[in-house]
Amino acid sequence: MVSAIKLEELFQRYEDLQQYVGWSSEDVVRIRAAVAIVAPHLPEIINDFYAEIARHPQASKVVTGGEAQIRHLKGTLRTWLDQLFAGPYDIEYVARRWRVGMRHVEIGLDQVYTNAALSRIQNGLIRLLRDNWQKEQSELLMTVQSLNKLINLDLAIIEDAYETEHVLYEQRAERERGEATFRNLVETAGCMIVILRADHTIAYFSPYAEQLTGYSAKDVVGHDYFSIFLSEEDRPGKADIIRQVLSGARIRDYQNDVLCLNGTRRATLWNARRLDHYEDQRVCLAVGHDITSLKEAQSKTLQSERLATIGQMSTGLAHESRNALQRIQASAEVLELKVEENGEAMQMVRQIQTAQEHLHQLFDEVQGYAAPVILDCSECQLSTVWREAWKLLTPLRHGRETHFSENTGELDLTCSVDRFRMVQVFRNLLENSLAACSDPVNIGISCTESVHDNQTAIAVTISDNGTGFTPHQRERAFSPFFTTKSKGTGLGMAIAQRIVQAHGGAIAVGDKEGVGAEIHLLIQRTGPGPVGNTSRPLPT
Repeated sequence: MVSAIKLEELFQRYEDLQQYVGWSSEDVVRIRAAVAIVAPHLPEIINDFYAEIARHPQASKVVTGGEAQIRHLKGTLRTWLDQLFAGPYDIEYVARRWRVGMRHVEIGLDQVYTNAALSRIQNGLIRLLRDNWQKEQSELLMTVQSLNKLINLDLAIIEDAYETEHVLYEQRAERERGEATFRNLVETAGCMIVILRADHTIAYFSPYAEQLTGYSAKDVVGHDYFSIFLSEEDRPGKADIIRQVLSGARIRDYQNDVLCLNGTRRATLWNARRLDHYEDQRVCLAVGHDITSLKEAQSKTLQSERLATIGQMSTGLAHESRNALQRIQASAEVLELKVEENGEAMQMVRQIQTAQEHLHQLFDEVQGYAAPVILDCSECQLSTVWREAWKLLTPLRHGRETHFSENTGELDLTCSVDRFRMVQVFRNLLENSLAACSDPVNIGISCTESVHDNQTAIAVTISDNGTGFTPHQRERAFSPFFTTKSKGTGLGMAIAQRIVQAHGGAIAVGDKEGVGAEIHLLIQRTGPGPVGNTSRPLPT
C-alpha cells in the first residue's frame, strides 16, 4: 500500500507531469467525448491484448490461473479502460494506477512488457478513433494527441511504482525504460527534437520535427543530418559543435536554419546537450524552437524603420536639390541653343540633361519605394493589366524586334487588385526583360491556378530569352539598390516585391538553368487575406 504522504507526493508529481505534457481541461473534454466511439469496441481491444500476451512466453508466464484468471484479468483491464476515459484524474486515480504498477512488480512482469502492452492498447484506440471518426479531421488529430498525453501519464505512474520497488534494476532495463519515458514525453512537445550520433546520423526524430520539416522519421533516422537539413554553406563548423556537445559542453540559443522537404527554410533556435547511455553510446540531444515567424516579424519591423528613414532622407534631399536640378535644366536648355552648331558640345549638353533626368528619376523612385503601399483594389482581368504595362513600354520597344506571347488556356484571370500598382509591377518586370535581352526578344507570360495562404490564387510566370540570373544575382534580386543594368536605381524589383506582398501574394526568381530568366508571382484572386500556413511553394 502507498502511505498518505507518499500518495500526496505522487499526486503532486502527477500534476507536474500534466503541466509538462500540456494536459488541460480541453483534453478532458475531448477524452470524454471519445467514449461513445471507443466503448462499443473495447472488447476487441481487450481480446487482442490478451491474445498478444499468449504469444509471448515471457509475458504469458505470469498468467498461471488458466481461463478463469484470463476472464478476471479481462474484467480488470475493462475497468482500467473505463477509468482512463471517465476520470476523474484525481489523487484516487493516481493511487489506482500506482497499484497497477505494484501488482506487475508482484507477479514478476518486466516493465518492458508493460510499455509494449500500453503501446498496443494505445495504437488500438487510435485505430478505432480513426476508423469510426465522423467529425472534422482537425478534431481527430487533437483527440489523438489528448489520448497520447493521457496514456503517457498513466505509463509514468506505473513506471514510478517500478522505480520505487526496484532499487537494483539491471543496467539494460533502466536504459530501455529511460528511453521509453523520454520518447513518450517528447511525443507531444511543441519543438523539434533530434538525437544525433557522433557520426552525425539521426538516432531519433520527433513527431513535431516531422510536422515542421515534412520528413517522416522512418525516412531520416539512420541518415546524415547535415546532408538532409543543412545547406552546403551552413555545414562548415557544425561538426565541431557536435564534438563539443559530446565532450560535455552545453549549447544554448544557437541559431541555425533547417531545410524542409519542400525547399523552404525554417529559422530555428537550438539548445543541445549530451545524453549518456543512449543506444549504448553518447549522443547529442538537440532541441530546436521554430522562430521563423518571430524573425519575419522582426524583419518587417526593421524594414518599416528603414523605409521611414529613407523616406525622410529622400524628402529632404529632394526638397533641397529640386531647385538646383531645375537650374541645371534651365542652364542646359540655354546652353543647347548657344552651341547647337557645335556637335561635340551638343553631345556634352545632352549628357548633362540625361544625368539630370536620372537624378529626378532616382528621387522619385526612392520616395515611391519608401512610401506606404496603400491599395485601391477593384476587380479586373489580370491579362488587361500586363497588356497595359506592355503598351507603356512601346517607346523602349521602338526599333527592336520583340515577340510577346501569352499562355493562359481557359483560365479565369479575374482577380481583385490595385490596377495602377499592379501595372507598375508588370512594367518593372517586363522592362527588366527588355533590358536583359538581345534582339530578337522573346517574352512570354503563362498562368495556372494555385493556392496561397488558404486563398485561391493565380500563379503567373514571366519568362524571357535574356542573360538570366547568376546564383548571386538570384539571391539579391529583391535587395534595394541592387541592379545588373548599366542604368537604373536598383529599386524596380524591390518595389514590385512590396506591391505584390501588399496584395497578400508572393514573388520569386525561378532557378531556370541556361538562357533566359523566369519570375514567378502568386496573386490572390480576392486580394489581401489573413496569413495562413498552407500555401504551396512558388513553382521553380
